[in-house]
Amino acid sequence: MLAGQPVSYDAWAEGTFTNALLVLRDGKIVFEDYRNRMDAATPHIGFSMTKTITAMLIGQALDRGEIASLDDPVSRYVPALADGAYGAATIRNVLEMRSGAAIEERYDFGENPSLAGRIHETAIIRNEARFADFAVGIDQRSEPGAQFNYATLDTAVLGWVLEEATGRRIEDLMEERLWQPLGAEAGAHFLADGPVGTGRALNGMGFNAVLRDWGRLGQMLLDEGKVGADQVLPVGWTAQMSTMKPTGMPADAGFPGYGLQTWQVDNEPGAYAAVGLAGQLVYVHPETRTVIVKLSYYPPVPPEGVDADVLSYFAAIARKPMQ
Repeated sequence: MLAGQPVSYDAWAEGTFTNALLVLRDGKIVFEDYRNRMDAATPHIGFSMTKTITAMLIGQALDRGEIASLDDPVSRYVPALADGAYGAATIRNVLEMRSGAAIEERYDFGENPSLAGRIHETAIIRNEARFADFAVGIDQRSEPGAQFNYATLDTAVLGWVLEEATGRRIEDLMEERLWQPLGAEAGAHFLADGPVGTGRALNGMGFNAVLRDWGRLGQMLLDEGKVGADQVLPVGWTAQMSTMKPTGMPADAGFPGYGLQTWQVDNEPGAYAAVGLAGQLVYVHPETRTVIVKLSYYPPVPPEGVDADVLSYFAAIARKPMQ
């Protein structure tokens, strides 16, 4: 299926640190490959692709009336956030990574750790606090809605809103509202933050699933929230998720637009992606009804943005006629 690409698939897969690749066209598997001891039963972490799942759960809560409006302040659902930057931010602001909170997604550790580094170490490594606890009383860097600033803390706040608005744990919402309706073929799991018994699902970076189930999530996005005849996500929600605003990032950063916890990663018309650290991608190309999932193992310092060799290969696959 991948014959005729600019380089051989094996060379490209090795050069882009591929663990597994799946290509769907019109909902059917047209290519599937596992490498590095992975197989169809091996769960793989999605890192920040988990953020896109969080946006799906927000849309469902909105549709059910558990969240009244995206323009509600997050403090309506989490009063502890009333003081500080998040007190003025709406759910929409946070979905768009425009909360205005003073945090930089830079993981410096050692004697002078960055705030993101301290959160990571305290919540995930030492399990001493919840990830979202650090949002309480945080300083403001800009007016809510004014400036794009990618921050996993924003998504952790969305998880807190979900739990308070629904009265349910995120992992239970995921199982009941997404995983079962999706028709997933395997179990999945979240990493957790905070102390045992009181932490929450790490909804900004911690979801793990098998390759085909990542593909099912992408296919649901392509099919505008439907799985077969069932409308799993609210009508119009995927369109909202994939409506991009300019990030204002440098042109060479590779991320020209951001929607609701989704990325524009190239200039293919209407294409968008869930993106995770170390080369995780669920890429949706509506024009050709193609979904591509790539699970990867990039070194600790991956290329800025999404690897250009990956994106050019994805575009070639999407444009390739299928038999």
